[in-house]
Amino acid sequence: MISQEQKNNNEIRFMELLARLNIDLTEINKFLDQIGYFNAPASSQYKGAYPGGLCEHALNVAHELGALCNAYFPGRYSEEDIIKVALFKDIYKATMYELYMKNVKNEETGQWITVPAYKTKEGAERPVFGDLGFSSYMQIKGLVELSDEQTEAIVHSRPSETAPDIHDICRRFPLVTLTRMAEMVSTYII
Repeated sequence: MISQEQKNNNEIRFMELLARLNIDLTEINKFLDQIGYFNAPASSQYKGAYPGGLCEHALNVAHELGALCNAYFPGRYSEEDIIKVALFKDIYKATMYELYMKNVKNEETGQWITVPAYKTKEGAERPVFGDLGFSSYMQIKGLVELSDEQTEAIVHSRPSETAPDIHDICRRFPLVTLTRMAEMVSTYII
């Protein structure tokens, strides 16, 4: 859980990063508001399962991706590459979860209490375009121009998702591998 102040600060930081892209943010802002991006959780029950968790995760990925790009390919990837991939790779997740109330036992008192939680929306178990990365790409492709490598990094950003030619894709576009690494670090280490 994060505080309202941290949630607000994350939203400001997210928008500051987008502003560095020198693009018209009007349509992107409208889209983010429409899907409730800044209130969305990153998951239904794991890390970031709270309002603002998705934005927080995107910022963590941006930080890690920047560090990995600088460590492995200094000067090859621009700030624009890092921002576009990190901030947009999971955007579809903003539409996947819904808030509900569940009963849990308070460990201190032994009493059952009702707490807010998230669950996957009915029908959202399988993303619209088959996988999360491609569904995220389809949502933002008309809002921001992407290079081939940025597109591949978004589409294949999930370490759990595979493509028949993923080894060739990773060799051809190292940003895919770096994005997968940043995702893993952001999810399991920090």
